[in-house]
Amino acid sequence: MIQINSNKLLLLICLMMSVAWFSSCKKDKDEANSGKVQLLSFGPTGAKHGDTLRFIGYNLTKVSAIHFTGGAAAVVEQKDFKTQTSDLILVIVPKAAEKGYVTLKTSDGDIVTKTRLNLDVTTVVTSITPQARPGENITIKGDYLNWVEKVKFAREKIVTNFVSKSNSEIVVTVPLDAQTGPLVLSYGGTDSAEIQTADTLKVTLPVTTSVSPNPVKHADNLTITGTNLDLAKQIIFAGVSTPVTAFVSQSATQIVVKVPGGTQKGKLTLVAASGVQSVSTMDLDVVLPSITAMSPNPIDPGANLTITGTNLDLVSSISFVGVNTAVTTFVSKSPTQIVVTVPMGVLKGKVTLSVLNSTLKVQSANDLLITGGLPPLADFPFAIYTDGLQNTFQDWSYTTTHDFNSTENVRQGTKSIKAVYATSGYQGVTFHAGTAAATTGYTKLEFSVFGEAGTGGKKLNVVINGGYTGAPQVTLIEGEWTTFSLDLSSLGSPATLNEIVLQSAGWSGVLHIDHVGLR
Repeated sequence: MIQINSNKLLLLICLMMSVAWFSSCKKDKDEANSGKVQLLSFGPTGAKHGDTLRFIGYNLTKVSAIHFTGGAAAVVEQKDFKTQTSDLILVIVPKAAEKGYVTLKTSDGDIVTKTRLNLDVTTVVTSITPQARPGENITIKGDYLNWVEKVKFAREKIVTNFVSKSNSEIVVTVPLDAQTGPLVLSYGGTDSAEIQTADTLKVTLPVTTSVSPNPVKHADNLTITGTNLDLAKQIIFAGVSTPVTAFVSQSATQIVVKVPGGTQKGKLTLVAASGVQSVSTMDLDVVLPSITAMSPNPIDPGANLTITGTNLDLVSSISFVGVNTAVTTFVSKSPTQIVVTVPMGVLKGKVTLSVLNSTLKVQSANDLLITGGLPPLADFPFAIYTDGLQNTFQDWSYTTTHDFNSTENVRQGTKSIKAVYATSGYQGVTFHAGTAAATTGYTKLEFSVFGEAGTGGKKLNVVINGGYTGAPQVTLIEGEWTTFSLDLSSLGSPATLNEIVLQSAGWSGVLHIDHVGLR
Protein backbone atom coordinates (compact mmCIF):
# COMPACT_ATOMS: atom_id res chain seq x y z
CA MET A 1 0.00 0.00 0.00
CA ILE A 2 1.22 3.51 -0.91
CA GLN A 3 1.17 5.99 1.97
CA ILE A 4 1.14 9.77 1.38
CA ASN A 5 2.12 12.19 4.09
CA SER A 6 -0.94 14.22 5.16
CA ASN A 7 0.92 17.50 4.98
CA LYS A 8 2.06 16.77 1.45
CA LEU A 9 -1.50 15.84 0.47
CA LEU A 10 -2.90 19.11 1.82
CA LEU A 11 -0.24 21.04 -0.07
CA LEU A 12 -1.13 19.22 -3.29
CA ILE A 13 -4.86 20.06 -2.97
CA CYS A 14 -4.15 23.73 -2.27
CA LEU A 15 -1.91 23.88 -5.33
CA MET A 16 -4.63 22.42 -7.57
CA MET A 17 -7.27 24.86 -6.27
CA SER A 18 -4.97 27.79 -6.84
CA VAL A 19 -4.44 26.75 -10.44
CA ALA A 20 -8.22 26.41 -11.02
CA TRP A 21 -8.93 29.82 -9.48
CA PHE A 22 -6.25 31.44 -11.51
CA SER A 23 -7.62 29.87 -14.69
CA SER A 24 -11.17 31.05 -13.88
CA CYS A 25 -10.04 34.55 -13.08
CA LYS A 26 -8.00 34.64 -16.23
CA LYS A 27 -11.05 33.51 -18.29
CA ASP A 28 -13.29 36.18 -16.72
CA LYS A 29 -10.63 38.77 -17.31
CA ASP A 30 -10.23 37.66 -20.89
CA GLU A 31 -13.99 37.87 -21.50
CA ALA A 32 -14.19 41.29 -19.88
CA ASN A 33 -11.24 42.48 -22.01
CA SER A 34 -12.74 41.02 -25.20
CA GLY A 35 -15.05 44.00 -25.59
CA LYS A 36 -18.13 41.78 -26.11
CA VAL A 37 -21.32 42.52 -24.21
CA GLN A 38 -22.27 39.62 -21.97
CA LEU A 39 -25.29 39.32 -19.66
CA LEU A 40 -24.63 37.12 -16.66
CA SER A 41 -27.84 37.63 -14.71
CA PHE A 42 -30.78 39.96 -14.15
CA GLY A 43 -33.47 40.31 -11.53
CA PRO A 44 -35.03 40.04 -9.12
CA THR A 45 -37.78 37.89 -10.64
CA GLY A 46 -41.04 38.84 -8.99
CA ALA A 47 -40.32 42.55 -9.05
CA LYS A 48 -43.20 44.93 -9.42
CA HIS A 49 -43.74 47.66 -11.94
CA GLY A 50 -41.76 50.70 -10.76
CA ASP A 51 -39.17 48.55 -8.98
CA THR A 52 -35.46 48.69 -9.85
CA LEU A 53 -34.20 45.81 -11.98
CA ARG A 54 -30.48 44.84 -12.07
CA PHE A 55 -28.61 43.61 -15.14
CA ILE A 56 -25.12 42.22 -14.35
CA GLY A 57 -22.54 41.35 -16.99
CA TYR A 58 -19.55 42.59 -19.00
CA ASN A 59 -19.20 45.63 -21.23
CA LEU A 60 -22.73 46.78 -20.42
CA THR A 61 -21.83 50.36 -21.37
CA LYS A 62 -22.54 49.31 -24.94
CA VAL A 63 -26.24 48.72 -24.15
CA SER A 64 -28.27 51.50 -25.81
CA ALA A 65 -31.77 50.40 -24.76
CA ILE A 66 -33.62 47.64 -22.95
CA HIS A 67 -36.81 46.28 -24.52
CA PHE A 68 -39.27 44.57 -22.20
CA THR A 69 -42.16 42.52 -23.61
CA GLY A 70 -45.11 44.86 -24.02
CA GLY A 71 -44.47 47.00 -27.07
CA ALA A 72 -43.09 50.50 -27.54
CA ALA A 73 -44.29 51.68 -24.14
CA ALA A 74 -42.17 48.96 -22.51
CA VAL A 75 -38.84 50.26 -23.92
CA VAL A 76 -36.30 51.93 -21.60
CA GLU A 77 -33.81 54.10 -23.47
CA GLN A 78 -30.19 54.52 -22.31
CA LYS A 79 -30.83 58.07 -21.11
CA ASP A 80 -33.44 56.70 -18.69
CA PHE A 81 -31.12 54.11 -17.04
CA LYS A 82 -30.68 54.80 -13.32
CA THR A 83 -27.14 53.42 -13.43
CA GLN A 84 -24.92 52.15 -16.23
CA THR A 85 -21.43 50.81 -15.75
CA SER A 86 -19.46 48.15 -17.53
CA ASP A 87 -20.77 45.43 -15.20
CA LEU A 88 -24.13 46.83 -13.94
CA ILE A 89 -27.26 48.46 -15.30
CA LEU A 90 -30.13 49.58 -13.06
CA VAL A 91 -33.50 50.43 -14.66
CA ILE A 92 -37.03 51.10 -13.45
CA VAL A 93 -39.51 48.44 -14.64
CA PRO A 94 -41.91 50.30 -16.98
CA LYS A 95 -45.63 50.08 -16.33
CA ALA A 96 -46.24 48.59 -19.76
CA ALA A 97 -43.83 45.69 -19.19
CA GLU A 98 -45.37 42.26 -19.46
CA LYS A 99 -44.24 38.73 -18.76
CA GLY A 100 -41.67 37.65 -21.30
CA TYR A 101 -38.09 37.79 -22.49
CA VAL A 102 -36.01 41.01 -22.19
CA THR A 103 -33.83 42.24 -25.03
CA LEU A 104 -30.70 44.34 -24.57
CA LYS A 105 -29.95 46.45 -27.62
CA THR A 106 -26.21 46.85 -28.34
CA SER A 107 -24.01 47.94 -31.22
CA ASP A 108 -22.86 44.33 -31.48
CA GLY A 109 -26.41 43.01 -31.82
CA ASP A 110 -29.33 42.01 -29.60
CA ILE A 111 -28.88 40.03 -26.42
CA VAL A 112 -32.02 38.18 -25.30
CA THR A 113 -32.38 36.85 -21.78
CA LYS A 114 -32.39 33.08 -21.46
CA THR A 115 -35.28 33.19 -18.99
CA ARG A 116 -38.51 35.13 -19.04
CA LEU A 117 -39.08 38.02 -16.70
CA ASN A 118 -42.20 37.68 -14.57
CA LEU A 119 -43.66 40.41 -12.39
CA ASP A 120 -45.78 40.67 -9.30
CA VAL A 121 -48.95 42.48 -10.47
CA THR A 122 -52.42 43.19 -9.15
CA THR A 123 -55.07 43.89 -11.78
CA VAL A 124 -57.60 46.57 -10.88
CA VAL A 125 -61.03 47.14 -12.51
CA THR A 126 -62.53 50.62 -12.25
CA SER A 127 -65.55 50.27 -14.59
CA ILE A 128 -67.34 48.00 -17.06
CA THR A 129 -69.96 48.59 -19.72
CA PRO A 130 -73.22 48.32 -17.71
CA GLN A 131 -75.43 46.64 -20.36
CA ALA A 132 -74.94 44.94 -23.71
CA ARG A 133 -76.54 42.55 -26.16
CA PRO A 134 -75.01 39.12 -26.76
CA GLY A 135 -72.46 39.50 -29.56
CA GLU A 136 -71.73 43.15 -28.74
CA ASN A 137 -68.40 44.47 -27.46
CA ILE A 138 -68.01 45.73 -23.90
CA THR A 139 -65.17 47.76 -22.41
CA ILE A 140 -63.47 46.98 -19.11
CA LYS A 141 -61.34 49.83 -17.70
CA GLY A 142 -58.75 49.68 -14.97
CA ASP A 143 -55.07 49.10 -14.38
CA TYR A 144 -52.71 46.29 -15.45
CA LEU A 145 -55.45 44.84 -17.65
CA ASN A 146 -52.82 43.75 -20.20
CA TRP A 147 -52.02 40.92 -17.77
CA VAL A 148 -55.56 39.51 -18.00
CA GLU A 149 -55.62 36.07 -19.61
CA LYS A 150 -59.36 35.33 -19.57
CA VAL A 151 -62.71 36.92 -18.75
CA LYS A 152 -65.38 34.75 -17.22
CA PHE A 153 -69.03 35.73 -17.70
CA ALA A 154 -71.88 34.39 -15.52
CA ARG A 155 -72.46 30.63 -15.67
CA GLU A 156 -68.81 29.89 -16.51
CA LYS A 157 -68.81 31.41 -20.00
CA ILE A 158 -65.08 31.99 -20.58
CA VAL A 159 -63.52 34.27 -23.22
CA THR A 160 -59.78 34.16 -23.92
CA ASN A 161 -59.74 36.09 -27.22
CA PHE A 162 -60.00 39.86 -26.91
CA VAL A 163 -60.91 42.53 -29.44
CA SER A 164 -58.15 44.64 -27.88
CA LYS A 165 -56.13 44.74 -24.70
CA SER A 166 -53.93 47.37 -23.08
CA ASN A 167 -52.76 48.30 -19.63
CA SER A 168 -55.83 50.42 -18.98
CA GLU A 169 -58.55 48.83 -21.12
CA ILE A 170 -59.90 45.52 -22.43
CA VAL A 171 -62.50 45.25 -25.18
CA VAL A 172 -64.21 41.85 -25.29
CA THR A 173 -67.22 40.40 -27.13
CA VAL A 174 -70.17 39.21 -25.03
CA PRO A 175 -70.81 35.49 -25.74
CA LEU A 176 -74.12 34.72 -27.43
CA ASP A 177 -75.15 32.56 -24.46
CA ALA A 178 -73.96 34.97 -21.76
CA GLN A 179 -76.17 35.79 -18.80
CA THR A 180 -76.47 38.78 -16.51
CA GLY A 181 -73.92 38.86 -13.68
CA PRO A 182 -70.53 40.17 -12.51
CA LEU A 183 -67.38 39.40 -14.50
CA VAL A 184 -64.38 37.49 -13.20
CA LEU A 185 -60.96 38.40 -14.65
CA SER A 186 -58.06 35.96 -14.37
CA TYR A 187 -54.62 37.54 -14.62
CA GLY A 188 -51.05 36.26 -14.57
CA GLY A 189 -47.84 37.29 -12.87
CA THR A 190 -45.68 35.61 -10.28
CA ASP A 191 -48.89 34.93 -8.35
CA SER A 192 -51.84 34.32 -10.70
CA ALA A 193 -55.17 35.46 -9.28
CA GLU A 194 -58.77 36.37 -10.09
CA ILE A 195 -60.73 39.54 -9.51
CA GLN A 196 -64.53 39.89 -9.63
CA THR A 197 -66.04 43.14 -10.81
CA ALA A 198 -68.06 45.10 -8.28
CA ASP A 199 -70.55 46.03 -11.00
CA THR A 200 -72.85 43.67 -12.86
CA LEU A 201 -73.03 43.35 -16.62
CA LYS A 202 -76.70 43.27 -17.59
CA VAL A 203 -77.16 41.12 -20.69
CA THR A 204 -80.04 42.33 -22.85
CA LEU A 205 -83.01 39.95 -23.27
CA PRO A 206 -85.89 39.88 -25.77
CA VAL A 207 -89.04 41.54 -24.42
CA THR A 208 -92.64 41.15 -25.64
CA THR A 209 -94.77 44.30 -25.65
CA SER A 210 -97.83 43.09 -27.59
CA VAL A 211 -99.31 40.13 -29.51
CA SER A 212 -101.77 40.16 -32.38
CA PRO A 213 -104.35 38.85 -33.04
CA ASN A 214 -105.43 38.10 -29.50
CA PRO A 215 -107.34 35.81 -29.19
CA VAL A 216 -105.85 33.74 -32.00
CA LYS A 217 -106.80 30.50 -33.73
CA HIS A 218 -104.56 27.44 -33.65
CA ALA A 219 -102.26 27.15 -36.70
CA ASP A 220 -102.75 30.85 -37.52
CA ASN A 221 -99.83 33.28 -37.62
CA LEU A 222 -99.24 35.28 -34.43
CA THR A 223 -97.32 38.56 -34.56
CA ILE A 224 -95.21 39.30 -31.48
CA THR A 225 -94.01 42.89 -31.16
CA GLY A 226 -91.27 43.96 -28.78
CA THR A 227 -87.59 44.80 -28.39
CA ASN A 228 -84.46 42.74 -29.09
CA LEU A 229 -86.65 39.97 -30.47
CA ASP A 230 -83.84 38.85 -32.77
CA LEU A 231 -82.22 37.41 -29.61
CA ALA A 232 -85.09 34.94 -29.11
CA LYS A 233 -84.11 31.38 -30.04
CA GLN A 234 -87.25 29.63 -28.77
CA ILE A 235 -90.87 30.49 -27.93
CA ILE A 236 -92.82 28.50 -25.34
CA PHE A 237 -96.62 28.59 -25.60
CA ALA A 238 -98.78 27.77 -22.58
CA GLY A 239 -99.84 24.12 -22.62
CA VAL A 240 -97.15 23.11 -25.16
CA SER A 241 -94.15 21.20 -23.81
CA THR A 242 -91.96 21.50 -26.92
CA PRO A 243 -90.67 25.04 -27.64
CA VAL A 244 -91.13 26.50 -31.12
CA THR A 245 -87.78 27.14 -32.79
CA ALA A 246 -88.84 27.83 -36.41
CA PHE A 247 -90.44 31.21 -37.09
CA VAL A 248 -92.24 32.58 -40.15
CA SER A 249 -90.09 35.73 -39.81
CA GLN A 250 -87.93 37.42 -37.18
CA SER A 251 -86.41 40.85 -36.64
CA ALA A 252 -85.34 42.95 -33.66
CA THR A 253 -88.86 44.35 -33.26
CA GLN A 254 -91.15 41.58 -34.55
CA ILE A 255 -91.56 37.80 -34.68
CA VAL A 256 -94.23 36.06 -36.72
CA VAL A 257 -94.85 32.48 -35.57
CA LYS A 258 -97.46 29.79 -36.23
CA VAL A 259 -99.52 28.94 -33.12
CA PRO A 260 -99.03 25.27 -32.09
CA GLY A 261 -102.04 22.97 -31.86
CA GLY A 262 -101.80 22.41 -28.10
CA THR A 263 -101.69 26.07 -27.16
CA GLN A 264 -103.83 27.09 -24.19
CA LYS A 265 -104.55 30.51 -22.74
CA GLY A 266 -101.48 31.85 -20.91
CA LYS A 267 -98.20 33.73 -21.05
CA LEU A 268 -95.70 33.59 -23.90
CA THR A 269 -92.11 32.79 -22.94
CA LEU A 270 -89.18 33.89 -25.08
CA VAL A 271 -85.93 31.99 -24.55
CA ALA A 272 -82.52 33.52 -25.34
CA ALA A 273 -79.45 31.55 -26.42
CA SER A 274 -78.32 31.55 -22.79
CA GLY A 275 -81.50 29.70 -21.77
CA VAL A 276 -82.73 32.71 -19.80
CA GLN A 277 -86.47 33.16 -20.21
CA SER A 278 -88.45 36.36 -20.68
CA VAL A 279 -92.16 36.00 -19.90
CA SER A 280 -94.79 38.27 -21.44
CA THR A 281 -96.87 40.48 -19.16
CA MET A 282 -100.05 39.73 -21.13
CA ASP A 283 -101.87 36.43 -21.72
CA LEU A 284 -102.29 35.01 -25.19
CA ASP A 285 -105.86 33.75 -25.55
CA VAL A 286 -106.92 31.12 -28.07
CA VAL A 287 -110.22 30.86 -29.90
CA LEU A 288 -112.12 27.73 -28.81
CA PRO A 289 -115.65 26.48 -29.50
CA SER A 290 -118.11 26.40 -26.60
CA ILE A 291 -121.47 24.72 -26.02
CA THR A 292 -124.33 26.70 -24.52
CA ALA A 293 -127.22 24.25 -25.20
CA MET A 294 -128.05 20.78 -26.61
CA SER A 295 -131.51 19.94 -27.94
CA PRO A 296 -133.41 17.71 -27.60
CA ASN A 297 -132.11 16.36 -24.31
CA PRO A 298 -132.85 13.50 -23.64
CA ILE A 299 -132.55 12.22 -27.19
CA ASP A 300 -133.04 8.94 -29.05
CA PRO A 301 -129.97 7.28 -30.61
CA GLY A 302 -130.06 7.93 -34.37
CA ALA A 303 -131.88 11.28 -34.00
CA ASN A 304 -130.43 14.67 -34.90
CA LEU A 305 -128.93 16.71 -32.06
CA THR A 306 -128.68 20.49 -32.31
CA ILE A 307 -125.70 21.96 -30.47
CA THR A 308 -125.78 25.72 -29.96
CA GLY A 309 -122.75 27.79 -28.95
CA THR A 310 -119.89 29.94 -30.23
CA ASN A 311 -117.01 29.29 -32.65
CA LEU A 312 -118.57 25.96 -33.55
CA ASP A 313 -117.11 26.26 -37.06
CA LEU A 314 -113.79 25.25 -35.40
CA VAL A 315 -115.16 21.83 -34.42
CA SER A 316 -113.44 19.02 -36.33
CA SER A 317 -115.22 16.06 -34.68
CA ILE A 318 -117.65 15.17 -31.87
CA SER A 319 -117.22 12.26 -29.44
CA PHE A 320 -120.12 10.60 -27.59
CA VAL A 321 -119.84 8.39 -24.51
CA GLY A 322 -120.06 4.71 -25.34
CA VAL A 323 -119.02 5.17 -28.99
CA ASN A 324 -115.41 4.48 -29.88
CA THR A 325 -115.30 6.44 -33.15
CA ALA A 326 -115.77 10.22 -33.18
CA VAL A 327 -118.34 11.71 -35.58
CA THR A 328 -116.71 13.84 -38.30
CA THR A 329 -119.68 14.30 -40.67
CA PHE A 330 -122.37 16.79 -39.67
CA VAL A 331 -125.86 17.54 -40.96
CA SER A 332 -124.90 21.22 -40.84
CA LYS A 333 -122.29 23.43 -39.20
CA SER A 334 -121.97 27.18 -38.62
CA PRO A 335 -120.15 29.35 -36.04
CA THR A 336 -123.21 29.24 -33.76
CA GLN A 337 -124.83 25.85 -34.46
CA ILE A 338 -124.00 22.24 -35.31
CA VAL A 339 -126.59 19.61 -36.20
CA VAL A 340 -125.26 16.07 -35.83
CA THR A 341 -126.81 12.60 -35.93
CA VAL A 342 -126.39 10.82 -32.58
CA PRO A 343 -124.71 7.44 -33.22
CA MET A 344 -126.19 4.12 -32.10
CA GLY A 345 -124.77 2.72 -28.88
CA VAL A 346 -124.48 6.15 -27.28
CA LEU A 347 -124.60 6.35 -23.49
CA LYS A 348 -125.42 9.11 -21.08
CA GLY A 349 -122.48 11.50 -20.59
CA LYS A 350 -120.64 14.57 -21.77
CA VAL A 351 -120.31 15.53 -25.42
CA THR A 352 -116.67 16.26 -26.41
CA LEU A 353 -115.68 18.61 -29.25
CA SER A 354 -112.29 18.30 -30.98
CA VAL A 355 -110.81 21.59 -32.18
CA LEU A 356 -109.63 22.23 -35.74
CA ASN A 357 -105.78 22.36 -36.06
CA SER A 358 -105.47 21.67 -32.34
CA THR A 359 -104.96 18.89 -29.84
CA LEU A 360 -107.33 20.57 -27.39
CA LYS A 361 -110.83 19.27 -26.64
CA VAL A 362 -113.88 21.05 -25.27
CA GLN A 363 -116.51 19.24 -23.21
CA SER A 364 -120.14 20.11 -22.60
CA ALA A 365 -121.03 21.29 -19.10
CA ASN A 366 -124.10 19.04 -18.94
CA ASP A 367 -124.68 15.37 -19.76
CA LEU A 368 -126.45 14.33 -22.90
CA LEU A 369 -129.26 12.07 -21.68
CA ILE A 370 -130.32 9.08 -23.76
CA THR A 371 -133.95 8.03 -24.04
CA GLY A 372 -134.42 4.42 -23.00
CA GLY A 373 -130.90 4.24 -21.54
CA LEU A 374 -129.68 1.88 -18.88
CA PRO A 375 -132.06 1.43 -15.97
CA PRO A 376 -131.05 3.02 -12.68
CA LEU A 377 -129.26 0.89 -10.13
CA ALA A 378 -130.66 0.48 -6.64
CA ASP A 379 -128.88 2.24 -3.78
CA PHE A 380 -126.47 0.12 -1.74
CA PRO A 381 -127.14 -0.68 1.90
CA PHE A 382 -123.33 -0.42 2.22
CA ALA A 383 -121.67 1.82 -0.39
CA ILE A 384 -117.96 1.71 -1.22
CA TYR A 385 -117.97 4.09 -4.22
CA THR A 386 -120.97 6.17 -5.34
CA ASP A 387 -119.90 9.55 -6.77
CA GLY A 388 -116.93 9.23 -4.44
CA LEU A 389 -115.41 6.91 -1.82
CA GLN A 390 -117.69 6.01 1.09
CA ASN A 391 -117.48 4.42 4.57
CA THR A 392 -113.73 5.12 5.23
CA PHE A 393 -112.57 3.50 1.96
CA GLN A 394 -109.52 5.18 0.41
CA ASP A 395 -107.82 5.24 -2.99
CA TRP A 396 -104.72 3.02 -2.88
CA SER A 397 -104.72 2.33 -6.62
CA TYR A 398 -101.58 1.45 -8.60
CA THR A 399 -102.65 1.90 -12.22
CA THR A 400 -100.73 4.06 -14.71
CA THR A 401 -103.26 6.84 -14.11
CA HIS A 402 -106.59 6.93 -12.32
CA ASP A 403 -109.21 9.59 -11.61
CA PHE A 404 -111.81 8.97 -8.91
CA ASN A 405 -113.73 12.11 -9.97
CA SER A 406 -114.12 11.49 -13.69
CA THR A 407 -117.21 12.83 -15.47
CA GLU A 408 -116.24 11.37 -18.83
CA ASN A 409 -118.36 8.18 -18.68
CA VAL A 410 -120.74 7.71 -15.74
CA ARG A 411 -123.05 4.75 -15.09
CA GLN A 412 -125.05 6.46 -12.40
CA GLY A 413 -124.83 9.81 -10.63
CA THR A 414 -122.31 12.42 -11.77
CA LYS A 415 -118.89 10.79 -11.28
CA SER A 416 -117.06 7.53 -11.90
CA ILE A 417 -113.51 6.15 -11.76
CA LYS A 418 -111.43 6.30 -14.94
CA ALA A 419 -108.36 4.03 -14.85
CA VAL A 420 -105.63 3.49 -17.44
CA TYR A 421 -104.03 0.04 -17.10
CA ALA A 422 -100.55 -0.54 -18.58
CA THR A 423 -99.49 -3.61 -20.58
CA SER A 424 -96.55 -4.62 -18.40
CA GLY A 425 -97.26 -6.51 -15.19
CA TYR A 426 -100.38 -6.32 -13.08
CA GLN A 427 -102.10 -3.07 -12.12
CA GLY A 428 -105.16 -2.42 -10.03
CA VAL A 429 -107.80 0.04 -8.86
CA THR A 430 -107.67 -0.41 -5.09
CA PHE A 431 -110.30 0.38 -2.45
CA HIS A 432 -108.60 0.25 0.96
CA ALA A 433 -110.70 0.51 4.13
CA GLY A 434 -109.57 2.91 6.83
CA THR A 435 -111.76 0.84 9.17
CA ALA A 436 -112.40 -2.77 8.20
CA ALA A 437 -116.00 -3.22 7.00
CA ALA A 438 -117.94 -6.10 8.57
CA THR A 439 -119.76 -8.24 5.98
CA THR A 440 -122.43 -9.50 8.40
CA GLY A 441 -125.83 -9.22 6.74
CA TYR A 442 -124.43 -8.86 3.19
CA THR A 443 -124.10 -11.58 0.55
CA LYS A 444 -122.81 -9.84 -2.62
CA LEU A 445 -120.10 -7.46 -3.84
CA GLU A 446 -121.36 -5.45 -6.81
CA PHE A 447 -119.64 -3.07 -9.24
CA SER A 448 -120.20 -1.75 -12.78
CA VAL A 449 -117.48 -1.55 -15.46
CA PHE A 450 -117.32 0.06 -18.92
CA GLY A 451 -114.42 -1.21 -21.07
CA GLU A 452 -112.99 1.02 -23.80
CA ALA A 453 -111.55 -0.21 -27.11
CA GLY A 454 -109.39 -3.33 -26.86
CA THR A 455 -110.66 -4.52 -23.45
CA GLY A 456 -113.34 -6.89 -24.73
CA GLY A 457 -112.78 -10.43 -23.43
CA LYS A 458 -110.02 -9.39 -21.01
CA LYS A 459 -110.02 -10.82 -17.49
CA LEU A 460 -110.21 -8.65 -14.38
CA ASN A 461 -109.03 -10.21 -11.10
CA VAL A 462 -111.16 -9.44 -8.05
CA VAL A 463 -108.68 -9.55 -5.15
CA ILE A 464 -110.07 -9.48 -1.58
CA ASN A 465 -107.93 -8.71 1.49
CA GLY A 466 -104.64 -9.39 -0.29
CA GLY A 467 -105.63 -12.84 -1.61
CA TYR A 468 -103.93 -12.49 -5.00
CA THR A 469 -103.41 -16.23 -5.50
CA GLY A 470 -106.40 -17.83 -7.23
CA ALA A 471 -108.45 -14.63 -7.16
CA PRO A 472 -111.87 -14.85 -8.92
CA GLN A 473 -112.13 -13.19 -12.34
CA VAL A 474 -114.76 -11.38 -14.40
CA THR A 475 -114.72 -10.99 -18.19
CA LEU A 476 -114.93 -7.45 -19.57
CA ILE A 477 -117.33 -6.37 -22.31
CA GLU A 478 -116.10 -3.63 -24.63
CA GLY A 479 -118.18 -0.53 -25.34
CA GLU A 480 -120.96 -0.91 -22.75
CA TRP A 481 -121.64 -0.81 -19.05
CA THR A 482 -121.76 -4.20 -17.34
CA THR A 483 -122.74 -4.74 -13.72
CA PHE A 484 -120.97 -7.63 -11.96
CA SER A 485 -122.51 -9.16 -8.82
CA LEU A 486 -120.24 -11.66 -7.00
CA ASP A 487 -121.34 -13.81 -4.09
CA LEU A 488 -119.16 -13.21 -1.05
CA SER A 489 -118.89 -16.98 -0.75
CA SER A 490 -117.02 -17.05 -4.08
CA LEU A 491 -114.64 -14.49 -2.58
CA GLY A 492 -113.76 -16.67 0.40
CA SER A 493 -116.61 -15.50 2.67
CA PRO A 494 -114.54 -12.78 4.37
CA ALA A 495 -115.82 -11.67 7.80
CA THR A 496 -114.49 -8.18 7.07
CA LEU A 497 -113.36 -6.25 4.02
CA ASN A 498 -110.00 -4.50 4.38
CA GLU A 499 -109.20 -4.10 0.71
CA ILE A 500 -110.67 -4.73 -2.75
CA VAL A 501 -108.48 -4.67 -5.88
CA LEU A 502 -109.82 -4.76 -9.44
CA GLN A 503 -106.63 -5.96 -11.09
CA SER A 504 -105.55 -6.41 -14.70
CA ALA A 505 -103.69 -9.54 -15.75
CA GLY A 506 -100.97 -8.35 -18.13
CA TRP A 507 -103.13 -6.36 -20.55
CA SER A 508 -103.54 -2.65 -21.30
CA GLY A 509 -106.69 -0.60 -21.68
CA VAL A 510 -108.98 2.01 -20.18
CA LEU A 511 -111.82 1.14 -17.78
CA HIS A 512 -114.56 3.23 -16.22
CA ILE A 513 -115.71 1.85 -12.85
CA ASP A 514 -118.83 2.99 -11.00
CA HIS A 515 -121.35 2.10 -8.29
CA VAL A 516 -119.33 -0.21 -6.01
CA GLY A 517 -120.83 -1.64 -2.81
CA LEU A 518 -122.27 -4.53 -0.81
CA ARG A 519 -125.78 -5.95 -0.99
